[in-house]
This record gives sequence, C-alpha cells and structure tokens, in this order.
Amino acid sequence: MSGNSGYIIVIVIGVIVLAGLTFMNLRKISKSTADLSPLKKRTLLWSEISLALFVLQLFFRDRQGGFLLFFGILTLFTGAHYLGVLYYSKKRGK
Repeated sequence: MSGNSGYIIVIVIGVIVLAGLTFMNLRKISKSTADLSPLKKRTLLWSEISLALFVLQLFFRDRQGGFLLFFGILTLFTGAHYLGVLYYSKKRGK
C-alpha cells in the first residue's frame, strides 16, 4: 500500500464518519421540539467560517491539496447541517 492510497482511505473513512454524524444529528433535530433559531445562527456562522477558510486555502495553497480537501469536506459538513436546520425550522413554520 503506497502513501497515496493510504491518504485516500483516510479521506473516505473521514467522509463516511462525517456523513454518519450528519445523518444522526439531523434525525435528532427532526424529533426535537426545541427552538431551532439559535442552532440555525450557529450553523450559518460555522458554514461561513469554513467556506472562508476553503476560499483562502484555494487561493493561497501550496502544491499539496490536503488542507484544501479538508476545508472542502468541512464546508460540505457544516453546510449540510445548516440546510437541515433551515429545512426543519421552515417545516415547523418558525
């Protein structure tokens, strides 16, 4: 197993873990009766931060794309949470 394939395996495992966490969190949010507006603000903030870090890394990266890939996956993770919270808050009519 070369270094490159080990790197890809770690990325795939990380994406699977984050997808599982997203699914579990959104399932809990769908059953929750709490007010979602503070969570919506927090997830939007973290989505904006991860997107800004992704764009900075995109413009100022070196030859390696590891951090770019990390921040891209982080942006997808936080964006999925924000869209899920937004969906369930609109579904409740708040």
